[in-house]
Amino acid sequence: MCEQKIDPCASGPCHNNASCSPQGSGLGYSCTCPAGFTGPTCAQLVDFCALNPCAHGICRSVGTSYRCLCVPGYHGLYCEEEYNECLSAPCQNYATCRDLINAYECICAPQFTGENCEVDVNECESNPCHHGGTCIDQSNGYTCHCPPGWVGGSCEIHLQWKMAQPVDSLTNMPRHSLYIIIGALCVAFVLMLIILIVGICRISRIEYQGSSRHAYQEFYNCRSIDSDFSNAIASIRHARFGKKSRPTMYDATPISYEDYSPDDKPLVALIKTKDL
Repeated sequence: MCEQKIDPCASGPCHNNASCSPQGSGLGYSCTCPAGFTGPTCAQLVDFCALNPCAHGICRSVGTSYRCLCVPGYHGLYCEEEYNECLSAPCQNYATCRDLINAYECICAPQFTGENCEVDVNECESNPCHHGGTCIDQSNGYTCHCPPGWVGGSCEIHLQWKMAQPVDSLTNMPRHSLYIIIGALCVAFVLMLIILIVGICRISRIEYQGSSRHAYQEFYNCRSIDSDFSNAIASIRHARFGKKSRPTMYDATPISYEDYSPDDKPLVALIKTKDL
């Protein structure tokens, strides 16, 4: 009876389908646990969450494994990846998107507002136009239509003068200003009169010089005709009577003209003699 060998694994001490192996010559044994179990007899589940495997989440043991329940804004097996909410371009009207944890922020242009910058700001709601000005909202600001006597971006500048009718302006004009205007007009009139007189004198002088030159030309032409006529008479007398003949008077009568040159010289066609 004492020689019979006892198998320590015969009673199945290892749980969860673990493998039992005798150890030594006594009643010792060891259990080789499958995945997800631990302990001397593989009766305990492995606590995977004890090592905090989830970066941004809560660890939950599920059977022989675990699962990370990610906080909003993260995803992945270990909740290690963050969602980028700006990838969907939620911001409108050229706004800038800033990614946050499980959120985003739109940095709007000055004239827009709203979560996604979708609302155009009505600058006229703050009544920026003063002194009864009319505000007109625009996409990039506002415009004020100011009443008479006021100017500026918000109708804040008061004009100290206003446009008046011409008759009223002359009536209400200071006396010394009126004298200055009348004097300036008189000076301008005198200068214009002087310029007119000088112009008339210059034109008359030019015309006079032109007519004098023409009269001189006619006189020169007449002298040339007289010289030719005298030479012709002298030649006839010399040919007929010689140098010592009795002087005789001659009548030269031009009987025809021919406009053959600019000088308009008459042709002596016939010479009649008459004794004195």
